[in-house]
Amino acid sequence: MNEHFEFGKRLDALIVRVEAWSYAESDAGAGLPVEVARELTALASSAPSLALRQGVRRAQDALDDGLSAEAVAAALYGVRAALRAGGGQLPAPPSPSG
Repeated sequence: MNEHFEFGKRLDALIVRVEAWSYAESDAGAGLPVEVARELTALASSAPSLALRQGVRRAQDALDDGLSAEAVAAALYGVRAALRAGGGQLPAPPSPSG
């Protein structure tokens, strides 16, 4: 269970960073997406279940595809919801049109 707790702490910290990036009035600079990408990779490698790892990878895909910080955060919210529900199934990803 400690593994889930540590993963949850890291996930929450990353969500805070992505939210701050999302709400920044000015461009966060090229370094922040690179740092977020690095943190996503580390988070995925420490995920305590396959479902959680896949959820983090959705966030990585959103970042790699150049989607908004809100899209990255949305994927991470899904991971957090799954973790709090016991690490089970992740919610379906949002449709590309929505």
